[in-house]
Amino acid sequence: GGEKMSKSKLNVANPDDITDTFGSDAFRYYFMSAIHFGQDGSFSWEDLTARYHAELANGFGNLASRAIAMIGKYFDGLVPAPSGYTEADLEIQRTLAKAAVDADAAMDRLAIHEAIEAIWTVVDDLNGYITVQEPWVLAKSDADRERLGAVLYTVAEGLRALAVLLSPVIPIATAKLWQAIGGTGDVSGQDIRGAGVWGQLTPGSMVTAIEPLFPRIETAPAGE
Repeated sequence: GGEKMSKSKLNVANPDDITDTFGSDAFRYYFMSAIHFGQDGSFSWEDLTARYHAELANGFGNLASRAIAMIGKYFDGLVPAPSGYTEADLEIQRTLAKAAVDADAAMDRLAIHEAIEAIWTVVDDLNGYITVQEPWVLAKSDADRERLGAVLYTVAEGLRALAVLLSPVIPIATAKLWQAIGGTGDVSGQDIRGAGVWGQLTPGSMVTAIEPLFPRIETAPAGE
């Protein structure tokens, strides 16, 4: 169960226990997203473990791993050039643009949890997009080669934007992702306000395979 944390009490969870188990990125993500800035909040190992696996491991991390693996397999590791966009692709572009604007507005209000919620709509929509578009099926037919390229560019460009938008929250994972998708410079030096502008990832950029950004964790310390 959850135990209320208060800055005026000594019942705050031990940060070392959390980072030793989940890593510092997950620590930052959880406390920025689950607990509202400047307010007391409730912490439980169960909630942290559930959110780590659902949102970071299965949601964001798996999205990155799948996309990079498919570009490696189907396009020899080179980001494909999109020949045109369907309505499904354009919907991803609109989702990203709105998320970037909404996240920026939330940050201005110091509502960090709302900014993360806005950005996470892109993670969720990209995962759904892959499920519907089925790039592994498109890859079986030469006739679908151009469509496959557009789908994988859409996902890779979405990851480019996510790496920039989430870099203040999960800096280690986003730095790895940025490097893996062929981003130039340091991800922390990119323009966050301009991250939602589509088409910044250069076709032909080389992607490199990465270890899971958020590997599954079998056990976590028991709640106190």
